[in-house]
Amino acid sequence: MSFSKPSAATLNGRDTCHDFIQRENGNWATGRISMDKLCEQQVPTPEIMVVFLPEVSELGRLRVFDKLSNRFKIPATFWSTAVQEASGHFSCQDIWNADGDLHSFCSQLRLLIKQPAEIIPYASRGYNIKANYIWHHLGVSIHWTPFKNVVVLCFGLPPSLRNSLSNLAELRVDDPFSFYTIFVGDVLALYDKALWSWRDRVRDLEQNRTSPDNPRPNYIMMHEIARHAIHSSETLAMAIETINSLIQEHEIFFEERASFPTEAIRKSKQTSRAFRSQLTLFKCFHLRSKTLEERLRNETNLAFNTVAQRDSRVAIQIGKIAQVDSGAMKAISLLGLVFLPGTFICALFSTSFFNFSPASETKPQHWTVSEKFWIYWVVAIPVTIVTVACWVSWQRGLKRWLADYR
Repeated sequence: MSFSKPSAATLNGRDTCHDFIQRENGNWATGRISMDKLCEQQVPTPEIMVVFLPEVSELGRLRVFDKLSNRFKIPATFWSTAVQEASGHFSCQDIWNADGDLHSFCSQLRLLIKQPAEIIPYASRGYNIKANYIWHHLGVSIHWTPFKNVVVLCFGLPPSLRNSLSNLAELRVDDPFSFYTIFVGDVLALYDKALWSWRDRVRDLEQNRTSPDNPRPNYIMMHEIARHAIHSSETLAMAIETINSLIQEHEIFFEERASFPTEAIRKSKQTSRAFRSQLTLFKCFHLRSKTLEERLRNETNLAFNTVAQRDSRVAIQIGKIAQVDSGAMKAISLLGLVFLPGTFICALFSTSFFNFSPASETKPQHWTVSEKFWIYWVVAIPVTIVTVACWVSWQRGLKRWLADYR
């Protein structure tokens, strides 16, 4: 049995009919019902009725909320943004009649699931992964009249979950929590599917690690998947708390009603066992989700380390090249040191302060030094001192500027 997604007309209010499953006199039937007829107080309620409604945010009309609240005793907080955006929520209320007897019992459950829309190959680096997921805002409200009928309102269930809920043979009217065992069991499959989809993303990263020789890791994709994995862990952790609250309320409900028929109490124990079994699976999924976070952290660290190692290798190569350049500079400096004294002496003796006269008929060859040679020292020594002083002053000023800059 399959159900179609609500049409745009349905969501805009032009057609307010919604799919339902019901059991009356042991016979199961399906159909569609309008919101007005669903909320009519005078309409007889079948023994079991499960109605599939859009997400609360898509209903979006306050008078619809009021109608549903008045008919099925749904608290106003259930429609609040805080509850609708919560990762998990469970609440229940006893409704008493004027004689102090239990008239009805109402409960509300909210669960949140983040699921990838499709698998994107790692090679598609240009794909906008931010838009590649779906939030499932699942909601359930149950109105139970003791041992007479139970009405279940399901909000925002995807078609796959609707179809899996079509077999409601185990739903009973002697336990207001019996539907939750069916619902939570099918929701577990949705959590499992979402978790394995995120695992496929992580595995894709692991199998397509960047090359150590030329690493080009996609850090944005890694951090996006890590963000989704963190959300997955959050929703699973809150689902565990929600199921724990559901188990506690179920136990309290039957502890306070020891006068219920023995058969109902006996079956309630089976319901408790089913809840505890489902809780262990939620814990298992949560641990698996935390493991995905650790695997993603390892991949991110590996990518950082791979890039750091490549940079270190490049730095070593640059250092080796610098050593070669340094050797060349040393050779040039040595050559300068070898020729500098001779060059200086040559330049000095080639000035006009010195005069070499070759031999003649009257005089032998001789070397003459000018009496004004002192002028060279008077000029050269002060200029050298001023040059060295300027260099020292510039170095000190540079150090002070660097110190102030830091």
